[in-house]
Formats: sequence, C-alpha cells, structure tokens
Amino acid sequence: MKFSRLVISISFLLSSTAYAQEKDSISSAILDAIETNPEVQATWHTFYAAKHSLRIAKAGNKPTVDLVANTQYQDRNYGSDTEFSSNDIEMVLTQSLYNGSRVKHEVNRFRQVQMVRYFEFATSVENAARETALAYLDVQQYQALVKLAQENLNTHEKVFSQIEEGVSAGVTRAADLEQINGRLALSESNVITDVNNLYDVSARFLRVVGRSPADQLQDIPVQGIELPDDLQSVLEKTYRTSPSFFASMHNIEAEKLGVKTQKSNYKPQVDFIARYGSQSRDQFGLNNTITEGSVGLQFRYNLFRGGQDKASIKQAQEQVNVAKDLRDKTCRDVRQNIQIAFNEYVTSNRLLPVLNQHKLSSSRVKTAYKDQFDIGQRTLLDVLDAENEYFESSRAYIDAQFRQKQALINVLAEIGILVKSLGISIANLPDINNLDKANINSDIKYACPKN
Repeated sequence: MKFSRLVISISFLLSSTAYAQEKDSISSAILDAIETNPEVQATWHTFYAAKHSLRIAKAGNKPTVDLVANTQYQDRNYGSDTEFSSNDIEMVLTQSLYNGSRVKHEVNRFRQVQMVRYFEFATSVENAARETALAYLDVQQYQALVKLAQENLNTHEKVFSQIEEGVSAGVTRAADLEQINGRLALSESNVITDVNNLYDVSARFLRVVGRSPADQLQDIPVQGIELPDDLQSVLEKTYRTSPSFFASMHNIEAEKLGVKTQKSNYKPQVDFIARYGSQSRDQFGLNNTITEGSVGLQFRYNLFRGGQDKASIKQAQEQVNVAKDLRDKTCRDVRQNIQIAFNEYVTSNRLLPVLNQHKLSSSRVKTAYKDQFDIGQRTLLDVLDAENEYFESSRAYIDAQFRQKQALINVLAEIGILVKSLGISIANLPDINNLDKANINSDIKYACPKN
C-alpha cells in the first residue's frame, strides 16, 4: 500500500507539471520565450528608439520653417490711436550652413549608438535562448531521472515481495527483509527527490518560457555542431561574432564622437535666414497693413559660456574612458564564461565514453547476476546490489550527457551563434545590412588581451 500511494502522488505531480500538448521542441520554446521575455522586448524598443534618435540627428542638416503669429492689445498715452489691437504673422526659414560639424558628428554618433542597441538586442536574444535551452535541458534531464528512479523502485518492490514471501515460508532470514526494507525506503526517497526537482525545474521553465513544459521533450539538435579544438581558437571566434563584445566596441566609437560633438561648440555657426511677414499696424501704431521680407546670413560665435564647453569636453572624454573600461569588463566576462563552458564541454566529452563503459558493464553484471540467481548461484540481495550499481552508473551517465549539452549551449551563446546553430528563424528581426554603416576604427583582434 505504501508503494501504491507513492505512485499516485508521483503521477499527480507529473500531471500537474505537464503541458497540454504531447511533445515540445526547443525551437517552439525559444520562440515563445523571446516573444514574452521582458528584457528582449525592452532592448527591442531601445533599438528602435535609437533609430528615431538617428533620424532626429539627421534633421539638423535640414531647414526649419516656423510660422510665428501673435495678436495683442495696446493702451498708450500718445499718438492718434491710444487703444487698439494689432495682429502680426511671419514665416521664417532657417538653414544651417556651418555648425562646426556638430550635426555631422551627432549623426555619426547616433549611427554608432544604433549599432550598440542592435548588438544589445542580439545579446538579449542569445541570452533568452540560452536560458530557455538550459531550462529545457533541466526538465528533460529530470524527466529521465524520474523514469530511471521509478524503474529502480519497481525492481526493489519486486525483490521486497520475493523476500517477504521467503520469510513467510521460512526459507529466508528476517534480517534480509529488514535490509531490503531499508533499501526500498532509500529507493522511494530517490523518486520523491527527483520528482520534486522536476517540479522545481518545470517552474523555472514556466518563468522563462511563459508556459509549462510538455510531458515529452524532443532532443535538442546539437549533432553536427562543431567547435574549434582549442580554447584560443574559440576565443578568437568569439571576438569575431560576440554581440556583447561588438556592442562594447561600438559604444567606444559613439563616446569618441561625443567628444567631437562637444568640441564643435568652440567653432562659429552660420545660418541662412529668410523671413516674410505681415502686420496690421505700422511701426507708428497707425492702422496701416504692411508686409516685410528679408534674406540674409547670420554669423554667431560664442565668446564665453562660463566654462561650460570645457567641462562638457572633459565630461565626454571621461565617458570614453568609461566605455573602454566596460569593453575591458566585457572581454574578461566573455573570456571567463568561454573558459568555464569550453572546459566543461571538453571534460564532459572525455567523461562520456568512460561513464558509458561503466554503465554497460553494470548492465552486463546485472543481467549475469539475475541469470545466476535463477540457477541458485546468487541471492536476491546480490541481484539488488547489481541493480543499484546499474542505477548509479546510469544516473552518472545521464548527468554527464546533459552537462555536455549545457556546456555546448553556453559556449554557443557566448560566441553569439546559439539561435543560428539550433536552426531557429525569428521573424521580423532587424537586418544589420539595412542599418546605417558605422565602422569600428580599431583592430578588434587587439581589443582584448590574448592571455
């Protein structure tokens, strides 16, 4: 009865975490996660805000046309009309002819900012895909562990029944029954623990993806994905493709252009101005409608602004230093993450054949012990020992399999090619080739330290 209650509780927990559909795939999970992930949505809108900022900057090269109209009541103690109302209207066209290249630098700066926001968005997509894939693998792993633990429990239950019958018949020692009873309890606790872990990772999946996982998950298609053989090659590839790294590099260029923008305040400004207007009274206040038009150039050069321009330049220069520091931090973070994930991947690849051999050997021993038991050469406890050895070796092999996949997912995400490697196509993504060109004026090969 104890075993039956356990099975009922396990079935309830599994059904409560199972998604309504029959099978789930990593592509559908990632697409759902990206669609609902707040960070992805925020970086998406930030990217489009940067596109509009670029349009604003480009508008500085275009003329402005203002319509100025006013109406007023005047009360005076001179002239023929002491009280009257007047109406004025004027059209003013202003075209900047020279502004110290301020607009040029601002346009180039916002081109760089647009690239920063694009790569930040790409980073958030990769991170969301990574978190989804890891949650997906966790659910898949604990589904496998629950199944394995349940099979192990079934075997213990059968052995328990056989020994219990032997004790009742007087052919088996009571001590053997106590021993198998303790092992059965341990086997039950393994099932309960794995079911609880499955519940936890399913809750994480729900948070990341926005829905519960299915009761069956298709394998992630990692076959055929190849990585360079050594860490240095992986790092070099990362520095050529990592969106977080490119975001930091474009950020430096944007801040450098910010310095040029502030330096333009030291240069004169020349504007072309054309005006045409009409007023209901002349300059003497007489009821006489007059019109006036003018065309000319306006030269403006600031002589003193209280030290504001100098301070603005120094502030912009410090922002360049901040951007460089953030670039260095990105280099360190990327290198650390790649080192850890790649080492885990290599270690798992070395472990898998060894653990698989252990599992196969344990399986053969288990089968041999069962055959020997059938002819009276082994006891039921010997069979149970072999079963436990197989159970532990299988758990170790499953753990290594998923650690290898998790490490591969982490490496691909750091490189910035996880979504592409999994063959996932995301609709309506911005195309970098359609963005305004913004170059990095430094060699990215030397941007990060090699050692």
